[in-house]
Amino acid sequence: MTTAHRPTWAPAIGGEEQGGMRIFKPSVALSAKNLPGHTKLKFRQDGQSSADEVRARDLRAELEEKERKHFAEKKGSTSAFEEERQRDLKLLEAAPPDGQTRQLVPKAIDADDEDPESSESSSDDDDDDDEEALLLAELERIKKERAEEAAKKAREEAEVAAKAKEEELRSGNPLLAIAGDVSFNIKRRWDDDVVFKNQARGEPKAQKRFINDTIRNDFHKRFLQRYIR
Repeated sequence: MTTAHRPTWAPAIGGEEQGGMRIFKPSVALSAKNLPGHTKLKFRQDGQSSADEVRARDLRAELEEKERKHFAEKKGSTSAFEEERQRDLKLLEAAPPDGQTRQLVPKAIDADDEDPESSESSSDDDDDDDEEALLLAELERIKKERAEEAAKKAREEAEVAAKAKEEELRSGNPLLAIAGDVSFNIKRRWDDDVVFKNQARGEPKAQKRFINDTIRNDFHKRFLQRYIR
């Protein structure tokens, strides 16, 4: 529902001269838009993830529990995850050798990582590397052949275009034309030997004239000739 038909606050209160010399008391009412609002700050209540609740939560334990549930649903067992987790914790807790600094990067299994038990052996990795090298070599050979074919095709197209341009220049200029190849005779039109051609060329054309008389002008005479006589 629109309020375009209702007067705004400023013209509604009127002016001092309203009503002539009428004595009136100025209005002490305030507009709803001038009233104070939002005078209190809102804080998170209990159950709305307040600062104390977040501080008291063990986010790491919650994350590990979610990962445990994920692997349980995916493979039906959490033993692999637990073994990997215990191994990482032992590596982190182990003391570094004398004179060396600890540089350990824990490798916790992720939801997108594969199961360590299903990893391939080193020989399989070597075979994969060899196959990848062969595939890359084959790809480079195919790219090279395609580049050579494209260059050859471009050269052939350029030669054909140059020959066509040269032939066009030679046939277009009669001075460069070879004797016997170009004839200087005028070509006949297809209707040169037609019997009935330009029959009205020699007939006299009726000249138009202006006569300022509706009875003696040419139009009136043609009208009488066609429809009356």
